[in-house]
Amino acid sequence: MKTNQSFSLGQCEVNTIENKLLCGESECVLQPKFIELLCFLVMRYPELVTREDLIDGVWDGNQFVGEKALTNAIWHLRKTFKELDPAHAYIATVRKTGYRLAQQPVFLDTQKPKSEVKPQLTPIKKSKQVLFSRVKIAVMITIVMVCIAFFNFKRQIQSPEPFKFTPLSEHVETITTSPGRELYPAISNDSHFIVYSWRRPGQQANLYIRDLFSPEQAAIALTESSFLEGRAVFSPDLNNIFYYRRDEQRQCVIVKQNITTAATRVLATCGQGRSTDLDINAAGNQLVFISDDKNDHTQTQLNIVDLKSRELAITRVPCSGNCDFNDESVVFSPDGKQLVVSRNLASGYEELFLVEIATGSAKQLTSGFVDIRGVDWHPSKNLLVFSGVDQGKRHGYFYELATGRLVDAHIDGLSYPEYSQDGSLYFHQWDIDSTLMRVETNNVLASSPFPVLSTHFNTRFPDYSATKNKLVFVSNESGSMELWIANKDGTQRKKLTQLNATIYSPVWSPDGRYIAFVVSKNEVNSLRIYDFNSQTSSQLNTGLNYHGKPSWAPDSKTILISNNNELYRFNLNGDNLGKAIEQSTMYAYEDKHGALIFADIAAKQLWIKRPDSGHAQLLVESINLSNHSSWYYVEGATQTLSRVYYFNVERDDYRLSYYDFSTQSQHDLMRLPERAFSRSSGLTYIENIGWLVYTSYKSPQIDIKRIKAEYLP
Repeated sequence: MKTNQSFSLGQCEVNTIENKLLCGESECVLQPKFIELLCFLVMRYPELVTREDLIDGVWDGNQFVGEKALTNAIWHLRKTFKELDPAHAYIATVRKTGYRLAQQPVFLDTQKPKSEVKPQLTPIKKSKQVLFSRVKIAVMITIVMVCIAFFNFKRQIQSPEPFKFTPLSEHVETITTSPGRELYPAISNDSHFIVYSWRRPGQQANLYIRDLFSPEQAAIALTESSFLEGRAVFSPDLNNIFYYRRDEQRQCVIVKQNITTAATRVLATCGQGRSTDLDINAAGNQLVFISDDKNDHTQTQLNIVDLKSRELAITRVPCSGNCDFNDESVVFSPDGKQLVVSRNLASGYEELFLVEIATGSAKQLTSGFVDIRGVDWHPSKNLLVFSGVDQGKRHGYFYELATGRLVDAHIDGLSYPEYSQDGSLYFHQWDIDSTLMRVETNNVLASSPFPVLSTHFNTRFPDYSATKNKLVFVSNESGSMELWIANKDGTQRKKLTQLNATIYSPVWSPDGRYIAFVVSKNEVNSLRIYDFNSQTSSQLNTGLNYHGKPSWAPDSKTILISNNNELYRFNLNGDNLGKAIEQSTMYAYEDKHGALIFADIAAKQLWIKRPDSGHAQLLVESINLSNHSSWYYVEGATQTLSRVYYFNVERDDYRLSYYDFSTQSQHDLMRLPERAFSRSSGLTYIENIGWLVYTSYKSPQIDIKRIKAEYLP
């Protein structure tokens, strides 16, 4: 379906006769199908249009052609709009459902909007009975008929009145600009002061306070210690702050500190080596924090501190039902009776839950998020704001508790948001692209890192095949995170998949025929195999709810995979051949002799289980791995000629290092700036030229931003 009327969208005009897009002085001619798709969205504005409906209307219901053609068309339209008008978003994606226009169309002959109804928040799930039939679409010839059909349609459905939402990108203000990374903003009740964690280049992170009423004044350090301080909250009377801190052994404690005297008191312990969070209620008499479960240290528990009792008594929030999860972020409701918690589930997804403090009963709010980076509750509305990760990037979302509606705020990088009492929103903006870098290890002096792939897209998880002489990696170059291969110098890139999912840890089989990789989509974490003979990928049905980084047996016939605790072996039919080792681990490498090299669950030791032994033996007693899979075993002719390259992170000290089996000693290749590499995206080695290839972040700068209440929903 295509209208002959030209129209404007935001800053651009669409000439439907000439298939032309004009924005200011720039113009671009598009394929007719792209214009037809855009017209379809215009005729349905402001409604959500499902992928099925778009394929029916634009590609005559041809699902085989339409699936890929629709994804390609959406990507090209977004790319063209972004090139011509980078300041605005034009097409919004509704997770697992479809698309809608983010700008209101105006037909140029009447200069009147097609509909006076304000854009609505998109429901997380929408019934197919509210979709227009193709018969209705066909009769929408003129603007008047479109309006009549739209309003008649609106009268047929019953939906709550949406809350107001306006574009936000032009209203973002920068609050901090110092070198380094300023994280986790906390705002005082009178909106006068902000406390945040400042990780200065080459220095330990500390907490700083700043006067928002006098922005010209320098920030003042509240902590100058050997500890690593994290997120803080103010007491309502502004006399104290509460925060968590970690020592050199990563032991975590909750601390109360007087702002004036700097006197501190440890209130509780909060575990070791895992994420934690805390919040204070509006009355200022209770503090909630996340700690390790006292009965099962692989899980977490929620704790309430009574700040008004002399002994600061701590009670545990009950857990009802299945408690197989790890809490990561927590916030009080305005009345202090409920909590919203982000929970890492056994499936590998992280979702928001509404928890009753008295009973522990929990209701899941979101679905389909692989990672969440902070959540907050509006001080006077039933409205949440949170940071969700999609296609490897952080985005801000609003969630209306009364209706369950979700909307993308269109603010890339929004992380750990916090409302002030006046309803303004503060957050740190983690909007950093990743790229593949290489370091030459064969030189006497290690070279400076040099880009293998330096694009405007995110590239992660490199793995090299000596058989194919190719790198495999994950990139969002096509608009979604997909599997790609390229030459070792980054040339001749080729996309292998079109899954529109979150992809992790691709690994070549030794014979070069397969690539095993992990996929998260529609709340399912699965293991897939790409076969170069058929040039298709298929799911390997393991029966596991979660899959860590895979690895291959030397004969390319079986795969080793962990369920986040135990390591299993599977054949290519998906048959579970049993545990590979008895010890808990999240990743292992099998050498050509059948020996298994793996890290312990704390990622502090390397072990080996030889094929002729029933028990594993300690290989490297003390190693400082940044992640369970952030190491690469370079296998020599014998084990004494082998090496393990790894990311070495010791607080604010970031290094690329290796363990030499011949000398049984550890060596540093180079020291790198903080967060110069991704701890979780792995690394690989190209032996014939001595290149160590890894994922690097492009910028070390993170600033705190603000959007004033008057612009927010």
